[in-house]
Amino acid sequence: METKFNVFEVLQIAEQIEHKGARFYLKTAELFSDPALREIYYNLANWKAKHEKLWARMKKRIAEKTGVFGTFDPDNYVLSNPEVMAGLTWFGTRQSTPGRLTGKENKKQILRDAIRRANEVIIFYQGLKDFTRDPQTAEVIDKVIAEEKRQIQLLNAEYDKP
Repeated sequence: METKFNVFEVLQIAEQIEHKGARFYLKTAELFSDPALREIYYNLANWKAKHEKLWARMKKRIAEKTGVFGTFDPDNYVLSNPEVMAGLTWFGTRQSTPGRLTGKENKKQILRDAIRRANEVIIFYQGLKDFTRDPQTAEVIDKVIAEEKRQIQLLNAEYDKP
């Protein structure tokens, strides 16, 4: 049986990814004693938390307007548990993995890491588009990708500052 996601399920996955991202950045901020570097992580966590709320509001509006809700299928664990798909992104990894942050990175290294992570999330969503049920779901994924790209632009602008 092939797994296909509807718009509601994709937004549930997006919420989970943002939630995991915010938690990751808040926990990572604790590694740094420099307040300016901690602030970068707090800002990243705030960005993720705002997106989590954005996707939750969008999911609620779509559900109210269309009556589309998530799938609960006891025979399909992935559809019934959006955190499974969200766990496939880098936010599903633990800090103990190779390449983990140590708290000794400088601002440029932090920004480069955040850019890399955002690009990995984009790659995840691009792959997820192959598993959508309809064009509306693909459009929502495009919106999510656009937000990640906007974050990358802002991070690149910060990175390029002297």
